[in-house]
Amino acid sequence: MAAEAEKRRILIVTADDYGYWPSYNEGILAAVEAGAVDAVSVMTEREHCDPAPLLETGVEVGLHIEFEGRHGARSGAAAKSSLRVQLERFTDFFHRWPAFLNGHHHCHARPELATPVLTMAKQIEIPVRSINRDHRQWLSERRIDTPDLLIGRMSTSEPDEPAELRDLPAGITEWMVHPGYPDPDSGSAYDIARREDLDTVTRAQVRARFDKPVWGDALRANQAEAFAQRDAARRAEA
Repeated sequence: MAAEAEKRRILIVTADDYGYWPSYNEGILAAVEAGAVDAVSVMTEREHCDPAPLLETGVEVGLHIEFEGRHGARSGAAAKSSLRVQLERFTDFFHRWPAFLNGHHHCHARPELATPVLTMAKQIEIPVRSINRDHRQWLSERRIDTPDLLIGRMSTSEPDEPAELRDLPAGITEWMVHPGYPDPDSGSAYDIARREDLDTVTRAQVRARFDKPVWGDALRANQAEAFAQRDAARRAEA
């Protein structure tokens, strides 16, 4: 009976990079207001990380870890210290633990830094984004909740709508997006693509409201809801 729980399909749409730049924040907030994203990850070391608008929406918020300092990539003790500072800033901003952890440019999965991130996740009992099969297996073996599949693009050369979205597998899929309004002063190589991401998730949400969702009959949920539903289904079918 427990196998039936594994057949459920759940989709989490996560907007990354809140705090990177004011116009990106505006785009993320627009996506939240449209119901197009389920969760937002924030960059607490950025000067543009204003928690108030996110708190007003009630959207689920996680920590978007950065391990790139002014003088290059952090590692070792410097990275661990930075991770603690980012967590402390998150709790100062949002008055609670982050709902999940992921990393800018997937830095949280770098082999020399994955263990400190896992340790933090275990302490506060929250999920961690897995970036590939090996990372997912490593987290799961250590009993850290993580989605079963990550989709979404990392560069403008990739399609703005992942092909997998229209044929989601069983389990929990996370679709990472970077909605925003472009601003060349941001310095982001992904600048123009942010508007494409905003238009894509908004268009998908409008279709879901008035027509057939592009993700079929998969359930939309945030991180906490997704893992709670999975665990409840497993208990009921055990």
